[in-house]
Amino acid sequence: MVNRFLMLIAVVAVLGCSTTELTRSDGDAESSRFSFRWDPRSRAAAEQLSYENVLNLLDGPAPILALYREDLTHDGVVDFFVNLTGSEEIALPILYYADKADISLSLVFSLAWVESRFSPVAVNRNATSVDRGLFQLNSRTFRSLSEEDFFHPDTNTYHAIDYLSWCLQHTTSEEQAVAVYNAGLRRVRAGQTPQSTRIYVGRIVTFREQLERDFRRYMLSAYPSRV
Repeated sequence: MVNRFLMLIAVVAVLGCSTTELTRSDGDAESSRFSFRWDPRSRAAAEQLSYENVLNLLDGPAPILALYREDLTHDGVVDFFVNLTGSEEIALPILYYADKADISLSLVFSLAWVESRFSPVAVNRNATSVDRGLFQLNSRTFRSLSEEDFFHPDTNTYHAIDYLSWCLQHTTSEEQAVAVYNAGLRRVRAGQTPQSTRIYVGRIVTFREQLERDFRRYMLSAYPSRV
């Protein structure tokens, strides 16, 4: 896994980064606001993709994944999430594994924010287990992982997205899937979802909605209408 992550870092280094700047106002996750500045001169590719093309992708299914997979907008999407998380080491594995699993990028990044605020060293001690790392993997659920594995962003992300994919396969909605991620399949299926899990899901939904609005504004400012 480490080799895959190093390869991702190398790819980004070769492609180079734009001069996008992100700032976030003070406040909690639910009230965060992001502003972006984009210098179109930093990216010749901006001249090759029209505002209408970007708008069509933004209005289509899975817009963030679609733009991530589009050659001319790929780097812009990477910039957005590197700035959001504050680190390539955090953003790149999430982008890579979510793309491979075909899972919404806004869902996965929102999950990571609610779980750890994008901290790879976050720890939460429960009565009989410990949640660790970027996606707060539980020590009882992931018994085979070493202490180092839990705190390695690439390894933690791989297992979290693999588990989230399993949750999505066994539920009928993304909201139900993240409830299972938090509380377990048995309790959710039995209609015994804890109130704390309902609050948890609500925080993910709220953060995700804001993230998607910010991303849309960011992309449209990067590729403005020339009309």
